[in-house]
Amino acid sequence: MMRSEIDVISPHTLADALTLLHQHKNGVRIIAGGSDVIVQLRDGNLKTEKLLNIRSIRELRFIKETNGRIHIGSLSTYSDIVNSRYTREHAWILADAARQIGATQLQNTATIGGNLGNASPAADSLPPLYALGATVVTRSKSSRNEMPIEKFFIGYRKIALNTDELIEEVSFDGLKRSDAGAYVKLGLREANAISIVDVAVALRGKRNNSFDDVKIALGAVAPTIIRAQSCEEALKAKRLTKRVLREAAELASQEVSPISDIRGSAEYRRKVVNSLVLQALHKALLTSKGA
Repeated sequence: MMRSEIDVISPHTLADALTLLHQHKNGVRIIAGGSDVIVQLRDGNLKTEKLLNIRSIRELRFIKETNGRIHIGSLSTYSDIVNSRYTREHAWILADAARQIGATQLQNTATIGGNLGNASPAADSLPPLYALGATVVTRSKSSRNEMPIEKFFIGYRKIALNTDELIEEVSFDGLKRSDAGAYVKLGLREANAISIVDVAVALRGKRNNSFDDVKIALGAVAPTIIRAQSCEEALKAKRLTKRVLREAAELASQEVSPISDIRGSAEYRRKVVNSLVLQALHKALLTSKGA
């Protein structure tokens, strides 16, 4: 099928988009920024007769804060995330990741909903969302559903999204000044490269030199983003000495199941996990202020 034969439907309201999804169901593919879908169409990895272009739906492009919870609409671009004071002040690990996603042109068009929908284990925004304990909100013509981000991703490039649904927003409790957090990425170049490994750390509930809640998420080391749970348990409510941090980072490297590809071998990725987790923890502790 020639790409010129694909019909593009462009609704301007969320209600219209949901009605069209309900009518077409399996016969339509959603597109917004197009940074993933267009490549898949070009390479022949995606075949569809219809594209539902939701780019013009203003209802899905927002970043707001309500009672300490940050809400990001699915059509928010990475430039929106980088420039929002809510993410810079209360989700800086996500803003740091967004800043490293491609060149400025891509940041201006790629959306967080597209990154969620593409479900790549190397997607830079996903480890910060896991570390922040995000909730994904989906909508259909008849319902609105919320689920923890861990349940939204059910396998390699597989998500819990029905054919008549779209991603409405992602939300999470913002980090406080006393919390700690960091995002660290290793690519083949310093920037604008697909991750070999990336790590997001969020430490909450500070008491002296310890934290009651620890979340560490790892990207590009398994079929989906994973939480380094043994590492997290080794850090919770512990005085974070250099020895404790080193031992926790070693535990993280034992929890991954990476593959070998053109960007790096499985063994190399395991070693990188150890180093990056330790780096991210040290970086995160520098961001915590006050008691």
